[in-house]
Amino acid sequence: MTDVKTSGRKAVAKAEKVGPEFIGKTPDDEAQQLEALHVRQTQLVEQFGDGLPWHPDHYEAAIRSELRRGCEAFLRAGRYLMVARECAAHGEWAGMLDRLSMEPRQAQRMMEAARRVALLPNASRATHLIEATGSQSKLIELLSLPEDQFVELAETGTTGQLELDDVDSMTRDDLRAAVREARADNEAKDQRISQLSDNLNKEHEKTAKAQRKWKQATPDEQQLLLEHAVTDAEAAIIADLGGAKNGLLAAVVLLGEHCDTNNLDCSAFLGDVFGRLLNAVRTVRDHNSVPLSIPVVHDVGAED
Repeated sequence: MTDVKTSGRKAVAKAEKVGPEFIGKTPDDEAQQLEALHVRQTQLVEQFGDGLPWHPDHYEAAIRSELRRGCEAFLRAGRYLMVARECAAHGEWAGMLDRLSMEPRQAQRMMEAARRVALLPNASRATHLIEATGSQSKLIELLSLPEDQFVELAETGTTGQLELDDVDSMTRDDLRAAVREARADNEAKDQRISQLSDNLNKEHEKTAKAQRKWKQATPDEQQLLLEHAVTDAEAAIIADLGGAKNGLLAAVVLLGEHCDTNNLDCSAFLGDVFGRLLNAVRTVRDHNSVPLSIPVVHDVGAED
């Protein structure tokens, strides 16, 4: 019996694939890169696009419109430029800047301004910064500040000697000079911190070297090291006692001369001073942590 389904017909052979193997297939690594790019573009549109979906014509028109307005519009244009630079196809970005009659450096400044203001943690401070700045040119001058100083100025109203409330009354040249001085103050502070860090590192290395030297020394050599520490402390005390022009001796001589000239008596006061000094030395000599008996030498004030 003839099969009704195949009667009078021949089975059609399965179609063969033709053309390059890569047609219709994206390599995994390239697919991941495209997905990452899509995510980043979507994030930029959400963060800086103010809800405007990406299309080069739409963003070019929006940027052109904002360029005709004030400082806030200048920042919005910078936000749109950030989206356009990231999302534009190859060659599209340069063409957009050309049609906008905008130099790449100008676009970079606008994007940097928008990025810095958008990253400020306090929206009200950001608004105050924009209002105090008042113009695009002054805002661009503030971009010469390091990022941490820019944030400090917005958040606290001051950085170095630059006050945010004074910016509105400054000329652009005055502001440029003030920004330069603020940067110099900050650089000087950084240099002081760096020097302090270097000094601490040197002290640490010195201490580490002394510890290694101590561990490698014999008991007799360790005793010499400890004796040097004692004589160093002794020398520092003697230096503080001073000579005829400085230290304790000079101060005592001046006081004595003053009392002698004016028929005043300061002997009791000075007696108390030297009594305290001698007692301090005896306290060290007789301290119960010292595990040996230190002989009394030339101590006329000591008890028999």
